[in-house]
Amino acid sequence: MKKITAIAGTVIITCSLLTGCEGNSKPAPTTSVQAQEEPESGNAGDEKHEDSAQARTERLPLTLMSVDSTANGFDEWIKRVEEACNLDITVVDCPTNTNDRQAKITTILSSGDTSVDIITVNDEMYTAYKNTGWLEPLENTVMKSDILAYYPEMYMNDMVITENGGIYSVPSYFSVLGFFVNNKILKETGMTSIDSYDDFVDFITKATKEGRYGYGGAWETTYVFNELGTFVNLFGGDYYDWNNPKTQKAIKLLYDMCHDMGVTPMSQLADQYDPLRQNMIDEKYSSCFLYSGQIAKFKDAGVYGDDAVKMVIPPTFETCSAYCSAWHFVLNSASENKEAAVRFLQYSTTPEAYVDYCTTFGRFPARLDILMNDDFQVTGIDEIREYIDKVTLRGRPMVPESMEFISGIGSLFQQLVTDEIDMDTFFKMAQEETGKYIQ
Repeated sequence: MKKITAIAGTVIITCSLLTGCEGNSKPAPTTSVQAQEEPESGNAGDEKHEDSAQARTERLPLTLMSVDSTANGFDEWIKRVEEACNLDITVVDCPTNTNDRQAKITTILSSGDTSVDIITVNDEMYTAYKNTGWLEPLENTVMKSDILAYYPEMYMNDMVITENGGIYSVPSYFSVLGFFVNNKILKETGMTSIDSYDDFVDFITKATKEGRYGYGGAWETTYVFNELGTFVNLFGGDYYDWNNPKTQKAIKLLYDMCHDMGVTPMSQLADQYDPLRQNMIDEKYSSCFLYSGQIAKFKDAGVYGDDAVKMVIPPTFETCSAYCSAWHFVLNSASENKEAAVRFLQYSTTPEAYVDYCTTFGRFPARLDILMNDDFQVTGIDEIREYIDKVTLRGRPMVPESMEFISGIGSLFQQLVTDEIDMDTFFKMAQEETGKYIQ
């Protein structure tokens, strides 16, 4: 198996060279993209697919399995999509638990189940599915070269496009794994910012008191992968090399935070992102790493802002870096409603669709021309643009057997934190686990 490489930090170069479009949620905005090949259609507002006009004259059925189905505003959003695409959309909920979600979607796709047409998946699932034949290729119907030019080149090349040039995804929204800090607690400690490793340790120590921890995490087996990689990157390590001293330094810090320093709780070994967010809202945690999509949820809870919880630039240990990721719309290759599905996906690539989707759910567009346009505004957009400007954005290390790899390392880390294995054993076993997937 050839070694899978993480997305280079140079994705930030692509991001910062993009300028924007008219950020209006109703008329399709005019867009210009610099430092990339100019799309064949010229302006994004003029994007058309050859068969779109004729295809949309007949109202067609479509079944969508969406991770957004329980979000505020979802029903109204579906109605707008139905009107725009002339579709009757039936919605199927996605399980919220990671393992349950992956198991259900894998069963649907692998069994040739025709009951679901479009499914929302994350990077982990897309990596696992894109070379299986379970997804319908989209490079000739939806993600043509003129449309592809609007997406971050490095991310698309390293995560979405297969080795043979296949594209099986329409990225629905962009996210970064951001550093969230309770600024009220920060002021309480007498600090004004967290810029360095020493600042980080100083803050999480001072912020910890009875009933409150300086740092909180989502250390459930399938979630801790994100946090482990984040700290490995901050120290300048390599997630594939567990013998690297910088990688080991990151793991030792996390272990010490839970034990000798006592600044983060053992109870988070069971936590995914919802409990982590709630603990930040309740001020049981003072800082954490969460995806930027959580900004809207903090806002809804009334605890987001300069005097409350806010996503800020992460501290520089050896590097200042953050993971970036996306969720995707994919088309079940067994679907019996492919005409309707392509209609939905074609619409999903347009500026109008992205602005509507992202303003409805508080998300950030996967199309970077829209993301970087000053006229597009959602809560947290300034923070995202600051990340693009100041932080090295990195893709997460993915292998085709992504969930197996994630769970394997996560399980070993939990054994380390609970003292079932010692540090040397963890590094040895983590390298052996990595060797199953990386050569």
